[in-house]
Amino acid sequence: MEYQYNDLRLTNHSAVRNRLILLSLVMLVGITATLVASLYFKAPWLWMDEVLSNILLTDPSLGHMNHAIVSNIDANPPLFFNLYWLLGHTISLNPYFLRAVSILLFALSLTLLYRYTTRLIARPVTNFVLLTLLSSLTYLNYTLSTQMRAYSLYLLLSCVYFLVNHQLIRRPAHWSLLGLHLVVGLALVMTHNFGAFYVGASFSFFGLLLLWSKRRAYSLVLGSHLLTGGGWLVLWFANFQIQSQAARPHTWIPLPTFLSFFHTLGELLPNLSAHLEKLPGLDFLAVLRIGLVVGLFVTIALPRIKEGFAAMVTDEAFSFYLLTGYLALAVAGATLIISFGYLSVFLSRYQWPTTLLVSFQLIYAYHYYAGPVSGSPTRSLPGWLGLSRWLPLYVIGVLGFMFYQNRKLVLFPSGIVRYLPANQAGEPIFFESADYFLPLHHHRVGNAHFLLSWETALSARNIPNATVDYKIIQSVREQYGVGEIVPVQAFTKDRFSHFYVVDEASRYQIEAFIASGRVKVLRRWALPIAGHQLLECSF
Repeated sequence: MEYQYNDLRLTNHSAVRNRLILLSLVMLVGITATLVASLYFKAPWLWMDEVLSNILLTDPSLGHMNHAIVSNIDANPPLFFNLYWLLGHTISLNPYFLRAVSILLFALSLTLLYRYTTRLIARPVTNFVLLTLLSSLTYLNYTLSTQMRAYSLYLLLSCVYFLVNHQLIRRPAHWSLLGLHLVVGLALVMTHNFGAFYVGASFSFFGLLLLWSKRRAYSLVLGSHLLTGGGWLVLWFANFQIQSQAARPHTWIPLPTFLSFFHTLGELLPNLSAHLEKLPGLDFLAVLRIGLVVGLFVTIALPRIKEGFAAMVTDEAFSFYLLTGYLALAVAGATLIISFGYLSVFLSRYQWPTTLLVSFQLIYAYHYYAGPVSGSPTRSLPGWLGLSRWLPLYVIGVLGFMFYQNRKLVLFPSGIVRYLPANQAGEPIFFESADYFLPLHHHRVGNAHFLLSWETALSARNIPNATVDYKIIQSVREQYGVGEIVPVQAFTKDRFSHFYVVDEASRYQIEAFIASGRVKVLRRWALPIAGHQLLECSF
């Protein structure tokens, strides 16, 4: 049977419908089971941000947790934490369970996109292969989908938001859609502050549609966007102002350079080898990958745009292609402007929803050149050599690859553990960065301590994000009474007559106390980790 492009009665085609249902289940269950299983085959380290999540989620008081969120322990609205807190205290607070919930939300996002994509272009097998292949080659999917963090919920809400936006292109005065758009938009911005960038990009898209089409009904969609922004202002802006103080006077996100701009965006795209692009002389590969996606969008979209608004709005596959491409470019551009004009926020994981947008861009581009979408230069090229026949082997292969990729993923640099002093007295070991202190303190490895010194954190000789570390760790101490976090006033000979320090070359802390004569170095060990040494000290 030849299935027609853009068939809005997809459910009437039993063969397509049955394949779609089966492959949706395979995608949802297969990806979830594979990634969850892989968690049990690697070290159970929580990295710094996950430890902060664990501190908040294990709080016995929901009210105190929400208060602590605002105190700089986290920098986003509380929807994720409230949802996971309820799940954790109702079912289990085990990190494996909470990570499994994140993985399920990630798999659900891909499944929703797959079902919607196949509704627009009725090629269930081809779309399944393309989407799973693209997702398996996007390294960021592994790092973010397996964490006790807000990212998977953020991705799922973004996915639903994109789909609702697409429906509103055709039916801007549909009140149920407008209501759903407002609810999902509010949930999005109350999960992650960066969601506002996608809401803003969507607002500008519908503003352009209003100018292009002269359809006043698009004013209703713009109104829904404004209500979303207004809701965030009323519900969270006052708290956001408090949270944003953690980034003063420095943020931990560096300003992008020409190459880091492309490498950051390149993390949102599938990549055969992330290591290859880091080799000397091969930096341009990231530029080529970004240029390819943008070039495809411009090449395909511009001729179709010239056909006029009516042609665009009636061609649902193309209108979604236009929406996804615009949102991806607008969010990247807005992030760059805000980073240089106000505060650096140019980080790939904040733009993780763009991976969904790019996935559809590439899926549509394939069908554009291979057929059968409207406007294709080639119509209905033969399938992939009997793809359906080889699909079971492909599924086993791609899931095995995802298992392997996540199995080797390490977020916490645990190599430092083997070089920590093994002393019978359990003498304190001070760490200069929260990246080491929080995981090691959480997992009770060594007698980990952290020194709170605002003067050294603020020093021009220190790494800029030392001030962010200071404020986060200070809030953890104040909200949860962690005694191993030591204010500089309590850093005395009576309490710490003998101790160790993991000294990092990029951090300026213990050096100030050594230079002032307060601390004496008894012995130094050079560690086989770049920029690290171990100091044995006393007052």
